[in-house]
Amino acid sequence: MMGFMRLVVGFIGMALLAASSAAAQTSDIGIVVLHGTQGNPDSDTIRFFVSDLERAGYRTQVPVMCWSANRIFDKTYLDCLKEIDGAIAALRAAGARRIAVAGHSRGGSAAIVYAIQHPDLAGVISLAPSANPEQYIRNPDIADSIAKAQQMVDDGNADGRASFADFNNGRPFTVNTTAAIYLSFHQPGGPADYPERLPQLHVPIIWIAGIHDPLQDQSAEFFQRIPANPLNQYVKVDADHRGTPRAGTEAVLAWLAHLPAK
Repeated sequence: MMGFMRLVVGFIGMALLAASSAAAQTSDIGIVVLHGTQGNPDSDTIRFFVSDLERAGYRTQVPVMCWSANRIFDKTYLDCLKEIDGAIAALRAAGARRIAVAGHSRGGSAAIVYAIQHPDLAGVISLAPSANPEQYIRNPDIADSIAKAQQMVDDGNADGRASFADFNNGRPFTVNTTAAIYLSFHQPGGPADYPERLPQLHVPIIWIAGIHDPLQDQSAEFFQRIPANPLNQYVKVDADHRGTPRAGTEAVLAWLAHLPAK
C-alpha cells in the first residue's frame, strides 16, 4: 500500500532539471488549468502554478469556469465541463499534441471527472480536489438546500431560481441559481460525485494533497479506488488548501516530464 502511495520524493530533485531543460524547448504537452470555487484565472492560488508551468515550457489555457466568482453557477455541472473542450482546441491549434487537464479544489475534482469522460488525455493533475457531495451534506444548511432543490424538481420547477447554501474552503456563502444546476453540483450520486467515479479513471493521475487541508482527510482512501497504473502518483505536501498548488509544483513538473510520448 505504501509503495502504491509513495510520496514521489525521489522525483522532486529531478523536477528542477526537467523544468530547466523543458524551458529551452516548448513541450508538446498542453495543459488546461481549472481554478477553484469563486476563483478566476488571475487568482493567486493558481496564478503562480500556471506561471511555473509556462516557464517549464508547457502551453496553458486557464478558462473562466462556471463556478467562478462572476458566474457562479450559470450552467449545470456537465455543461460547464464541456467548456474545457474549447480550451483544448486552442492548445491544439497552438501546437500541443498531448493534453493534460489540471485543477485546484473544485477544479481539481472537475479535472478528474473530465478525464474519466476523455480517456485519450495524456494525464490529469488534481490539486486538493474539493469536498465531494457526501461531505457537503454533512453541513445542515447544504443538506436543507439539497432537499429544497429536490422538492422544486419534484414540483416541476427544475429551472426555477432560488437561494441555496454552499461553502468554499470552510466558509459559507449563498448562491442564486436553478434547482437543477444546484443539484448537479451537490447531489450525492450526481455528476459531480467524483469519488464514486474514481474506479472509472484510466488516465494517468498525480494527486496532490496538503497535510494541513481537512478537505484531503479521505484523499488517500479515494486514491486507492483508482485502477492501478505505474504512472499514478499520490503526493502529500506541507500546505493548506490554498497553498497546495505552489507546494506541489515541483512534483507536478517531475511527473509531467515522465509521461510517455505518444
